[in-house]
Amino acid sequence: MPKRSIHEVMLVSFSLVCVLLLLSGCVSRPKQQASPGELLVIGEEDLRAERFEAARLAFKRLLEEHPDSKHRRSALLRLGDSYFHAEEFIESKLQYAEYVRLYPVSAGTPKAYYFLAMSDYERNLAIDQDASVARDALKNFQTLVRRFPGSEYTADAKQKISELRDHLAKNALFIANFYFRTNLRVSAIPRYKEIIRDFGDVPHVRAEAMYKLGESYRIEESFKKAGEAYRSVLESYPEDQYASPAYNRLLVLTGKK
Repeated sequence: MPKRSIHEVMLVSFSLVCVLLLLSGCVSRPKQQASPGELLVIGEEDLRAERFEAARLAFKRLLEEHPDSKHRRSALLRLGDSYFHAEEFIESKLQYAEYVRLYPVSAGTPKAYYFLAMSDYERNLAIDQDASVARDALKNFQTLVRRFPGSEYTADAKQKISELRDHLAKNALFIANFYFRTNLRVSAIPRYKEIIRDFGDVPHVRAEAMYKLGESYRIEESFKKAGEAYRSVLESYPEDQYASPAYNRLLVLTGKK
């Protein structure tokens, strides 16, 4: 058997190392003529290893080069995952939105709706900021619960809906209270009314809105309306912290000691 040169031995050794790394998942690069299945597998490997850019390259190649592949749905969903797990939530929202647009009923649709909502939920702002992101998250969680009540994501979606309803109620109250404090009661009153109408499932916020509505009317000297608002606190939330001050206001309004 002829002896190999040192150069040949090194070349063979390097090739073996590259093969082993590729098989172990440490190196993952799509071949020039990779099949859709190969691209999906490579993308999955990169995603698990948190090589998000490499994973996107594989998924995007599949989507662009193989428009008729049966793997397109998985690639689009996992493309969204590659952005979500990298905390690039605006881009992940775009990918999940595209999925539910193209595949409104499929095995992956509940997951797509869940992470579409989560892409906004993770961006959720403080109560003194614009609430449109929270509203978008709420809408998509509600769609998931309504359309796919038996999915594995539904229970958590319901919990997130409760959290977001509380968040939105507090946001609305923050704005109404700002107008109240700055003596812009013409803007505060309709906002308190909206909270009372729309957030019956958030009692601690609704009770405060009822009381502050009464205060707004009292300052405006609309005493009848003020009394009605105070009574609504006592009738609906007799144990709330605003029940006692509402009662005291009613005593004054009715001339009782």
